[in-house]
Amino acid sequence: MSYYSRVCEGLALGSILALSFCATAKAQDQAATATAQLQTPPVNAAVAPNSSSGNTSSTSNDGTWHFESLSYLWFPGIHGTVGARGYQASPSVSPSDLVSHFNFGIMGSFAANYNRWGIPFDYIFVKVDDDKTFTNLPGYTANPSLKQSMLTPKVTYLVLDSQRVQIKATAGIRYWHLGENLKLSGPAGASISFGTSQNWVDVLGGGNIVVPFSPKIAVMILGDAGGGGANVDYQVAGIINYQLKPKWGIGLGYRYMDVNYRNSNRFIFDTVQSGIALTLLYKYGKPTNQ
Repeated sequence: MSYYSRVCEGLALGSILALSFCATAKAQDQAATATAQLQTPPVNAAVAPNSSSGNTSSTSNDGTWHFESLSYLWFPGIHGTVGARGYQASPSVSPSDLVSHFNFGIMGSFAANYNRWGIPFDYIFVKVDDDKTFTNLPGYTANPSLKQSMLTPKVTYLVLDSQRVQIKATAGIRYWHLGENLKLSGPAGASISFGTSQNWVDVLGGGNIVVPFSPKIAVMILGDAGGGGANVDYQVAGIINYQLKPKWGIGLGYRYMDVNYRNSNRFIFDTVQSGIALTLLYKYGKPTNQ
């Protein structure tokens, strides 16, 4: 797939998801407005100060810090082009292949919010490895390993805050680290290893859309795009969250990430990573009114 086609695919996916949920939220808002108009009390009726028609339960201007963490397991398939020193390959790794070679990983995010401003921080660290025995060289094995880290600090601003939809503008950076190592082992414990690593930073801009369908169910669509160290770096994700308790929620989502990094040393990492994600949400502090 060409670079232009991949960018169009990602943008189209994000646009479709965002427009779909915005349209749903708008329809729900219109239905709620119509219902409220039919049930409007006489003008001299008393109105409760904490009526749900107001915005008293919103935390966007309460002058208090709010914190939440999101732990997740992402199971992506990977395909694209990787290479170094003029040599290239086109790997195609399924989620099951990745899990079978999984060695260690940490994934999650943490967000601090104050009024309309937020400071989210997303992190991923994954190590995969494999063992190969040379059939034509008995007693010799190769152990290749790959480490991938992504750190994404951002700043968000709540542009729209209503009962039916919340929209945040986001800006930040994504730091990438790729480490590759190959260890060759022979008889009598003899071994040799060599490796290399690449690091770069991309500047990003994007947005988050949250649509609450009920007090317990909400859908979030997020996306960002940019570049800097990479020619292009963007992602689109959608998550549906079920709030088990005021502080705890579980979710199911899908994440699509595309990066095209090429440097002067002829190192290439031009890949698409996409797959489902399982999430666990925790909100710190006293639960807010629903």
